[in-house]
Amino acid sequence: MRILLVDTTLYEPATPLFLDALRELGCDYRFVDEAAFTRPLERSLLHKVGYRVLHRRPLTSWRFNRVLLSEARRFRPQLVLAVKAPYIMPSTLRRIKRETGARLVNYATDDPFNPANTTPDLLGGIPCYDLYACTKRAIMEDVRRAGCDNVAYVPFGYNPSVHFPEAPATPAERESFRSDVVLVGGADPDRLPYVEALARLDGLSLALYGGYWSRHPRLRPYARGFARGRDYRLALGGAKIALCLVRRANRDGHAMRSFEIPACGAFMLAERTEEHRELFREGLEAAFFGSAEELCEKVRYYLAHDDERVRIARAGHKRIATGGHTYCHRLAQIVRFAGEVIGRSPV
Repeated sequence: MRILLVDTTLYEPATPLFLDALRELGCDYRFVDEAAFTRPLERSLLHKVGYRVLHRRPLTSWRFNRVLLSEARRFRPQLVLAVKAPYIMPSTLRRIKRETGARLVNYATDDPFNPANTTPDLLGGIPCYDLYACTKRAIMEDVRRAGCDNVAYVPFGYNPSVHFPEAPATPAERESFRSDVVLVGGADPDRLPYVEALARLDGLSLALYGGYWSRHPRLRPYARGFARGRDYRLALGGAKIALCLVRRANRDGHAMRSFEIPACGAFMLAERTEEHRELFREGLEAAFFGSAEELCEKVRYYLAHDDERVRIARAGHKRIATGGHTYCHRLAQIVRFAGEVIGRSPV
C-alpha cells in the first residue's frame, strides 16, 4: 500500500509516530514534515503575530498546503495518514481526494474540539476524512456529529527504538537522573493539585520535566528542564515511581505515557481511568490513584515496598512489550479499518 504520512519532527525522537513503522513494515511511503513550516512560530515574532491575526493559521500555511498537494499528485498514494495535522486546509484535503483517489485518515492525537488544541482548518477538515482514528473514546461521537461517519478507537502506542529500558552509563549520570517520583509533562492547571500535594511530602525527591514548572514558586526547585530521547528513558529509569497524568481538557482516558513508561521499564502510578483499567491489572501491572490524597498514600506505600514495586514494573513492561502496542501494530489497525471503510481488504 502506498501511504503518504503527514506528521512532524518537531519533537524528535518521540515523533513522527509512524515513520519507523512504515519503514519496518516495508511500505511504499512518502513523508511530509509539518515541522519545516511550523518552526518559525517558535522563533519569529512576526510569525507569532501572524498566527494570531490569521486565527491560528501560520504564515507558512499556504506553502505547506501547496507542498502537500504537490507530493500527493506525484506519489498518488492509496492512503493519506495525517497525524492531527491542524494546518491542512479542507480545500487541500478535497483536492487530494478528487485528484488522486486516496483515502484520507486522521489519527487524532488531541481533542479537535479542545480550544487549546484546535484550529479552524482542523475542525473544517473533519468531514473530508474517510476515517477518524481517535486516541480517546470521549471525542468519537462529537467527530461523527462534525461530519465524519467512520470513527474508530485506536489508542496510543510506543516506539521500540525510542522507548526501552536503558541503564545510565556512569555513576554521575545515574545520580543526575535519580528521584523518588518523576513526572514528564507540562505544568497543566489540572496537574498542579497533584504535584503540589507531592511537594508537601517530607523528604520526597521529586523531578519535574517539561514546560512551565519553573513558573510556580513552590515547584520551581523540582523543575529539571526537558527530557527527550535518551534523557527521557534515563529520567523514567532513574525514578522509583513514574507518574502518568491524563489531560482532562483533552478528554484523555490514557496518554502516550501510558505505554511509554512501562515500555521503558519504569513503575507507573497512573490516574485511575476506564482505559487504564482496560490496559493494566491494578496492583499487578500498574498502580492507580483517584485523588491527590490517594496519590500521596500510594507514593508512600510503594516507596516503602521495593520488592512489590519492582515486581509490578516488570509485569507492566511485559504487558506492554508483548501485548501488541507498538506503532507498527497501530498502523496495521488503521490500515485494516481504512480497508473496511473502502470495502476491500487492505493491501
